[in-house]
Amino acid sequence: MVIRARAGGPPPRLDRIAGPDRTGTAFAVVDAVGRFVDLSLHPGWWAALGPARVAAGLLEALATARLKAALVPMILRRHGYQLLPREGEAPPALRPGDDGFLDAARGRIAEAYRLIDDADKRLRGRQAVRVVAGPRGLFRAQARGGRIERAEVTAVLVPGDTDRLLADARHVLAQLARCRKEI
Repeated sequence: MVIRARAGGPPPRLDRIAGPDRTGTAFAVVDAVGRFVDLSLHPGWWAALGPARVAAGLLEALATARLKAALVPMILRRHGYQLLPREGEAPPALRPGDDGFLDAARGRIAEAYRLIDDADKRLRGRQAVRVVAGPRGLFRAQARGGRIERAEVTAVLVPGDTDRLLADARHVLAQLARCRKEI
């Protein structure tokens, strides 16, 4: 999506960024900041993932979509789009193509990971595990402090259960997203 942006043209739509799992049969959609929007499964998901791996595939697709959402601003900057800094945030000193731009970006990314890891270590012991199950009893996820640790299919599925499974998974992820905002 971002690579196909034409130089000088309007920026692409950033409110729906899709990410697949490694099999290409599970897909998740997030908004520009990585918040869950939707899930889908390719008709061939049963053969590629099966009921035993479909929950992990949906979580992998969500992680891929969130990673893509995190990369979009950097890719847009590289293609010449000027993104406005957030309120109270200074614009970057270096621009794509400047000497040291990549090293500075890598340093900022490394520092962000360090800060996230430090905060995660401090909070991990204090955060309760939250388990959310779908209303149909097909999908359940376990989260700690806004981070989904695992998900699983909690009932025996048949190939015709795709819509019901997706509805359950959407419900669970939407519930976890609401809880994350409250924290």
